[in-house]
Amino acid sequence: MAGRMTLLLVLLAGCVNPACHHQDSDQVPVSIGGTHWTLELAQGEEAIQRGMMDRAAIPDGTGMLFVFDEPSIRRFWMANCLVDIDLLYLDGRGRIVSLHRMVTEPPRSPSESVSQYERRLPLYASGSPVRFAIELPAGSIDRLGLKSGDRIPLDLAMLKGGSRL
Repeated sequence: MAGRMTLLLVLLAGCVNPACHHQDSDQVPVSIGGTHWTLELAQGEEAIQRGMMDRAAIPDGTGMLFVFDEPSIRRFWMANCLVDIDLLYLDGRGRIVSLHRMVTEPPRSPSESVSQYERRLPLYASGSPVRFAIELPAGSIDRLGLKSGDRIPLDLAMLKGGSRL
């Protein structure tokens, strides 16, 4: 039954390519800028670290919602990312605190060590403590007219699992 539900969610999101969605992930519906989105839920250290790495595309209407255990200043990078990504950082109440248009970086060259590669990547910081981050297809920030202070309606109780703000 769980496998059928996962397949249904992937089909509803409009992508059956495994590079677009991980089959063990949960999906959450979210309204952003008056538009319906289906976001892949990244919760837990491994899922958060993997993020959108190695994806050849982010289909329209989809993205990823990162849920952090505690509010903290966060920094994302574009390690092993194949497409540009728009990033929204949100506080514990679902308000956008910062936005970034992240661009792909040249891949690691054969002569470059992993640490050299990682050191050259720009960091996109939240600037203040956040509980959530959302990654969307490039151009979404501008197309939706998103700005700092906008509220993204999230099911905060479900996402926080009863933990404090």
